[in-house]
Amino acid sequence: MKKIELPSVFELDFYRQQQPEFAYLAYEDALENYRANGISMGHLSSHGALRGHLLDYAKKEGSILEIGPFHAPSITGDNVRYMDVLSTEELLEAVKTAGHEISNVPEIHYVAPKGGFDMVDRKFAAVFSGHCIEHQPDLIRHFQGVSSVLEDGGRYYIACPDRRYCFDHYLPETAVVDILAAYHAQRKVHSARTFLAQRLHRSHNDAGRHWAGDHGAPSCQDYRELRKELFIDLPGENDYHDAHAWQFTPTSFFEIINFLHEAGLIEFSVERVYHTRFATQEFTAVLRKGAIDLDRNEVFLDQIPVKSVVAAVKIENKGLQTEIDLLKKQVEELRFQKNSGEKLVEHLNGELASIRASRSWAVTRPLRKLTAQFGMGRRK
Repeated sequence: MKKIELPSVFELDFYRQQQPEFAYLAYEDALENYRANGISMGHLSSHGALRGHLLDYAKKEGSILEIGPFHAPSITGDNVRYMDVLSTEELLEAVKTAGHEISNVPEIHYVAPKGGFDMVDRKFAAVFSGHCIEHQPDLIRHFQGVSSVLEDGGRYYIACPDRRYCFDHYLPETAVVDILAAYHAQRKVHSARTFLAQRLHRSHNDAGRHWAGDHGAPSCQDYRELRKELFIDLPGENDYHDAHAWQFTPTSFFEIINFLHEAGLIEFSVERVYHTRFATQEFTAVLRKGAIDLDRNEVFLDQIPVKSVVAAVKIENKGLQTEIDLLKKQVEELRFQKNSGEKLVEHLNGELASIRASRSWAVTRPLRKLTAQFGMGRRK
């Protein structure tokens, strides 16, 4: 079966529609504009950056497994099955306790209290999870589990929080070594470090404020006696307690998945990673089970480093300055020519006035000849 073609990471017409001020730019110029400025400003460059639009492609894949739908599944239909750590009854109770409407809570077909995939009895064409991967104690085994329930060439559609614009703002990006350590330890619950990091560095969860540069104060400032309160009721390692174990940006996610694939730890290749759009806190991505023959710039667009942008501006400014200096020189030459011309005209006018004022018959003869020739001064 031929795979459905996903939205490009940069769609020129779409970018122009979203930023009309750049409607005049050709493809290469628009792409450079997006990489240099648009990514950091959260400009939309592709339909794929919109979760709902991207999932329209997932729906066309055929059979779909959604992980962790909670009270509002992202995909519905007869071809969808749902998986959660809670059963349907437990999920209804949890949703009610959280104060959400329970009418949209789906039937949970696969209950995985420890996050495994052993109970899944079939293969799917696609899997989707929204804000799920960052919660996995062992991210590598999670990817391996998803891969085990996908058909060959199947896709894993992902919506993931960008740590810069959520309550993880003050936490550093996840290092691949930490993911490897969790895999080596076969971690099934979160470490004390995960909970301590949240207690120390948690921020607010308002994406709009984060985009505006207002990150609030880290949670450690809420403690009166940090030394005493920091370890109170810290979860142990026998029971599962939910938390964000990993913090990603689109770039770090892209690099980590590439590393894990090249190391032979996961079967997934990156097919698309779309950048976070303005005033939101999530980016979207699509992984493909198996190898992919795509160029890097078809899969992900790197942001041009600030230093490179500054250097490019300097080069451009240098070129502009050269043109300005040349124009100044031309203006000076024209001004010189104008002054010389004006002086020549002034000299000739002086000569003419001198001739007219002369009483010499020989000197005035040319003027009289011209007057006679053109009838100047003749009375009718």
